[in-house]
Amino acid sequence: MKRPDRLFRNIVSREGAYAWAGWCLMPFGWLYGLIASVRRRWYESGDRQFRLPVPVISVGNIEVGGTGKTPVTIWLANRIAGMGYTVSVVARNFGQRTRACRVRLDNDDVRNNFTDEVLLLAESLLGRSSVYSGRSKTEAATKAYRGEKPDIIIIDDGFQHMQLYRDIELVVLDFASPFGQGGILPSGTLREFPSVISRADHIWINRIPPGMSAEWIRRRVSDYNWKAPVQFSRVKHTGVRLVNGKVLSGIPVKTVLAFCGIGKPESFRNSLEEAGIRLEGLEVFPDHHVYSKGDIDRLREIMERTGGSALITTAKDAVKLYGIPDTGDILVQTMNLDVEGAVPDLMNDIQNSIDAHRKRNKRIGIL
Repeated sequence: MKRPDRLFRNIVSREGAYAWAGWCLMPFGWLYGLIASVRRRWYESGDRQFRLPVPVISVGNIEVGGTGKTPVTIWLANRIAGMGYTVSVVARNFGQRTRACRVRLDNDDVRNNFTDEVLLLAESLLGRSSVYSGRSKTEAATKAYRGEKPDIIIIDDGFQHMQLYRDIELVVLDFASPFGQGGILPSGTLREFPSVISRADHIWINRIPPGMSAEWIRRRVSDYNWKAPVQFSRVKHTGVRLVNGKVLSGIPVKTVLAFCGIGKPESFRNSLEEAGIRLEGLEVFPDHHVYSKGDIDRLREIMERTGGSALITTAKDAVKLYGIPDTGDILVQTMNLDVEGAVPDLMNDIQNSIDAHRKRNKRIGIL
């Protein structure tokens, strides 16, 4: 039987015999989109959203998986912290830990309780911003406020989390598929109708390939939202390290076998090839896959059979390898975001929001 994630990709891309399934599912997609629209309007009308005494910025998208929200969240948290503000980041956890808490990377047992995105946030922001996670983002945000009293809270993947009021909505679009593929779930990758982009305060177009311009996307986005400032980012290869943390000066092997469990695995392949890394192949696991020793053993067998000299994976996948024997020598691609566009407008809005909340809290006696 075909793996669910591969089946879904075939349906949304309308490949071969699966095209009919995608077309047949379109009425369910329209119904899903209608329900999402009604839900959003219900929360946004009246006073139904929970408000915190500090500004909340959401980094979200309109597509399921693969737009690079988490790297944008990390970049934004570091940028705000560099301005002298304290930042707490909140992300939903689908792992074993259900109650909201601060994520502390004390040992491998703690790592087993959280999903890869939560662990990547905690690892990347260690010492600069606190990270809170739980099944409920509202509960996690409340704990973050009570525990840290930060100047601002960033909600990772928060555009559809309507229970919590957000002061700034930042919507991330992927260059390759800014308006999704195949329509709305379950016939496509969209979570809501594209017109919901009109709710965004800022728009971020991510993963622009080298030598290409995102101007055509800016023009398309303006059909839905002509007021929101637009940021652009390119994913920049910065080097390679080992899972055990050792930074390498270069690729010490001729060819590598890549593996990942992310929303858009082809983006990983493209980034490696653009960096000049020669691949023997790419083994794709389901998004958020929890790796086992058996997975690593199988990957090593494939590597030896295909002639690869080492394994390489993403930073998001690497956080799930800690504690698994014989993974310390696996290569990890390190990356950064090269950001341009209306960044000053975004930073000014954030600073103004923080200042406004501070004045309000001082006026009503909240410390």
